[in-house]
Amino acid sequence: MTSTRAETATALEGADLRHALQVAELWLEANREALNAINVYPVPDGDTGTNMLLTLRAANATLPESGGVGVISKALADAALLGARGNSGVILSQMLRGFADGLEGVETLGPAELRAALSTASDVAYGAVPEPVEGTMLTVMREAAAVAADADAALALDELLAVALEEAEASVERTPDLLPRLQEAGVVDAGGQGVAVVLAGLLYGVRGEALPEPPPAPTGAVDLGGVEHEGHGYCVEYIVQGQGLERAVLAAELSEAEGESVLVVGDPSALRVHVHMEDPGVALSKGAAHGGLQSVKVDNMQAQHETWAAGHEDAEDDDAPAPPVGLVAVVQGPGLTAHFRDLGVTRIVSGGATNNPSAGELLEAARRAGRDRVFILPNDSNVLLAAEQAAQQEPDLISVVPARTVAAGLAAALSFVPSEPPEALEVALGNAAAAARCVEVTRAVRDATADGVRVTAGDAIAILDGRLVARAEDVDDALLAGVARALESDDMLELATVYLGVDAPASAADRVPELLEDAHEDLEVEVYTGGQPHYPYLVSLE
Repeated sequence: MTSTRAETATALEGADLRHALQVAELWLEANREALNAINVYPVPDGDTGTNMLLTLRAANATLPESGGVGVISKALADAALLGARGNSGVILSQMLRGFADGLEGVETLGPAELRAALSTASDVAYGAVPEPVEGTMLTVMREAAAVAADADAALALDELLAVALEEAEASVERTPDLLPRLQEAGVVDAGGQGVAVVLAGLLYGVRGEALPEPPPAPTGAVDLGGVEHEGHGYCVEYIVQGQGLERAVLAAELSEAEGESVLVVGDPSALRVHVHMEDPGVALSKGAAHGGLQSVKVDNMQAQHETWAAGHEDAEDDDAPAPPVGLVAVVQGPGLTAHFRDLGVTRIVSGGATNNPSAGELLEAARRAGRDRVFILPNDSNVLLAAEQAAQQEPDLISVVPARTVAAGLAAALSFVPSEPPEALEVALGNAAAAARCVEVTRAVRDATADGVRVTAGDAIAILDGRLVARAEDVDDALLAGVARALESDDMLELATVYLGVDAPASAADRVPELLEDAHEDLEVEVYTGGQPHYPYLVSLE
């Protein structure tokens, strides 16, 4: 076939393949929200469609204007490798790499070449996943490739692609039979559906057909909208020193002055203060009325928010020499970012739920973080594969610590002693991450059943170490339920460190310690402002 793209396609030139890939991107974009809504857990990080779209978009952006299908697919795969985001995006990038491997040196794509390319796409993707799980996008790609391989040899290219698509769609419908968690949640696999969408887009492009109307917007889900940060104003921190200081009095004065995220801790001789205010001078004046101020720190949270929203790393001195051993953390929220920095993290990559960084961003951060060895803390299960893909590009430099939660990342960072031998340090970081317990409290974004818990959109829910353990009417009750479940399973836990998100109740800083300590008299509670989106409470238990 030539660039005229006749209705029945017999073969594709390089320009035709480029066009089909661009159409596939458009169709994936049209289906993005529908894919995002297919999520086993009703938490605000169902971003399979977004991650697959951004991965394919990054790959398509580099396609050359000329060259055969082998050249086009090689450029596609190379860019997808670094542009991959989230687990679904990483697996898609590996499928594209396998597709390119099957077309190496090929000028024109015909039915035989398509069969080979689909087969290698499946093989490479399976090989890239340490523990492949059936009932996922891997299964859908494999079954589509297998049916295409056995199809009638007389089929034209587009007819063969249509056969593969038909099987992919049927395979998607079978995913709940292979993966019990999908069946419990009443959904198909989102990544598998994404594979079918990409194949459909390719077929529309090959045939030169107009794209149909996109699927309707999902219903029964909470609209997250944009990430709303309370960070419009100033974050003020200081220590008040004096005699007979009254913590409750100063806290009340700051609250009455319209302070938010108020936290006052200490004893009658020294109080540590944290508060968010539109006018930092008011916060300082309130403290100075009680005693002398020390360690004053004022941060412009509007500037922090704008930096975060632009998708850039926090301000860092790129001209400063990198240390021999570095630590990279994926984190969002100014408070958590500052906490990771205090623990020795040399590079921060903005990311987490609904905001997964690409493998290329992680690779670039790692190259700037250390000269001899760099450890990456993904801090999110959906960032782990992208981090590992980055590490494959620099295996002698980068090691990935399997931290799947922020709590795991914090525990690992606490164990970071850069003077230790890298091999021993890698073991220590991994052990610390594995031992961490994490409770995450958020709102359900849709009706769902997961891990035996039935929730309705808008319910407060508690996630313990990646499993849904409780629902409640409000986030405080969900917090109590999640912590209680953690203590039931491990009676050695003594300290709960609670990080307040942007959606935490206004009085949470004062109320949370009392709530948890009243419920668990032997539990010590510390509260910090994390500033993370979507999750009012993140709790690290040790």
